[in-house]
Amino acid sequence: MKILMTGITGFIGHHLGERLVNDGHEVHAIVRPTSKIDELRDNLRRNVKFHVYDKDNTVLNIVSDLCADGRPDLVYHLAGLVVTNHKFEGIQDLIQSNITFGTELLDAMIANNVYNFVNVDTFAQHYENADYSPTNLYAATKQCFTDIMQYYIEAENLKQISLCVFNSYGSDDKGGRIFALLKKISETSETLKMSPGEQLIDTVFIDDIIEGFILAGKMLAECKYDYCGTYALSSTKPIPLREVVKIFEDVAGKKLSIEWGGRPYRAREIMVPWHSYKLLPGWQPKISLQEGIKKFLKQT
Repeated sequence: MKILMTGITGFIGHHLGERLVNDGHEVHAIVRPTSKIDELRDNLRRNVKFHVYDKDNTVLNIVSDLCADGRPDLVYHLAGLVVTNHKFEGIQDLIQSNITFGTELLDAMIANNVYNFVNVDTFAQHYENADYSPTNLYAATKQCFTDIMQYYIEAENLKQISLCVFNSYGSDDKGGRIFALLKKISETSETLKMSPGEQLIDTVFIDDIIEGFILAGKMLAECKYDYCGTYALSSTKPIPLREVVKIFEDVAGKKLSIEWGGRPYRAREIMVPWHSYKLLPGWQPKISLQEGIKKFLKQT
């Protein structure tokens, strides 16, 4: 298949891109001039066609030029700016990254008769298990894009599957996720200040997440449009943060220096993750937390 991606330099994006390349697909990626392409693995740098998006080369230009040589069968939209505690001066970047860019992408797709779209959501859109209650401004911008996307679904025949991702982890994690932090202090013996640790954490290994994105894309490419909608990629078994750390210690064989309660819970801390979701049909997490941590420690 011919596939267009955004967010290929992100954690999930580069894993998905590598899987698509290895599966033999023709992969194109829209990137910013500041995207760190040079940090991607050689396999991606050699086999992905990168299209730089800026004021002189709009998303519409890129998609139109790409379609002149054959329309993509599928678009994966993983680009986004994640900010858990925004600052005033960062609002424009949040809106541009999470709302404007995605809307431009959708409009460019429809203008070129490209309709299959896999999007990524966040459980932070569901504070206290609500259908919609944003934990932070980032989550609110994600919901804004979801609402905009609904117009294209109803009025322009967009075919969409959105996948809600919880706490992902795995190799090449440069985003400061929990296991990367734990691994760091296991090597440096420094003390990590954490919240009291009673919040439940829903962790899913990156290989399982990629399987979910592959399955969603296959559904759309095969015109199985009855599956259009929003689904979760969840472990289905969230556990307290303290227990997550204990399992990490057991697998790593090291006692970590954690100062529980060394920092307060965040404002609107998610104590119990969203659980009113529907799992993506045909998908189940296969890698246990213990097995995932072993893989993580071996691969990083």
